[in-house]
Amino acid sequence: MNNGVSATARWTAAARADETRRDDALFTDDLAGDLAGPEGFARYERYANPGTTEFLAVRTRYLDEVIAATPLPQVVLVAAGLDTRSVRLTWPPGTVLYELDQADLVDWKEKRLAELGARHTCERHAVGTDLTGPWDGPLRAAGWDPAAPTLWIAEGLLFYLPEQDARTLLARLASLSAPGSVLAGDLLSHQSMVSEFTQEGLRRLREDGCPWLWGTDRPEEALTESGWTVREVKVPGEDGAAFGRWPWPPLPRDTTGLPMNFLFTAST
Repeated sequence: MNNGVSATARWTAAARADETRRDDALFTDDLAGDLAGPEGFARYERYANPGTTEFLAVRTRYLDEVIAATPLPQVVLVAAGLDTRSVRLTWPPGTVLYELDQADLVDWKEKRLAELGARHTCERHAVGTDLTGPWDGPLRAAGWDPAAPTLWIAEGLLFYLPEQDARTLLARLASLSAPGSVLAGDLLSHQSMVSEFTQEGLRRLREDGCPWLWGTDRPEEALTESGWTVREVKVPGEDGAAFGRWPWPPLPRDTTGLPMNFLFTAST
């Protein structure tokens, strides 16, 4: 796992491990610490900024709740990283989970999960592929059915892609989705890219080969233009995106100069 973006998977695993240790944890991921390893915890400290830890916990819980409320027969984690929802969540009988990510990360994760004795609670297929290429071919080969509704989860991904690649991916997800499909994930604001409060963190990400490349202050527009019908867009601190963990009031959407993240759910 030498690729910079793949290495950020260790960072988020470390964040999940840190959350798991809390008495008031929003979720429990008992495998996260082993998957993060020393590199993950080092990155977790290196990228620490006010709100980062809280947002990663809120984002995970938000998407957990979307999954629980959307019992579709097939679920695709787009850029699954070191996510362990296949182990830690209770899935409806018959659910088939597909995990997409870079082949080297998928191979490493499969080996490590086997070493840790992970027991998956649903049928699961890990697919190594390039999300900027024709990734739906390998997904179909793994058994995914384009005629059936899909729950797509795009967590911690879109801001690592150049804008055109991110928009192309969103549109591709929409074009492949049968009626009744749902997309949930997170987007970064453009303000997060230009705020004086994020520049040191952005510099460190660039140095480590995993820069943030795209943010938008108009998430509804980005999703709608890509073929999705927006169900909701929330900023941390709003009802359904706080969970008692976000320590500040939600920022007004027209705020400039301050970083902001969006959590969204959309459908076909």
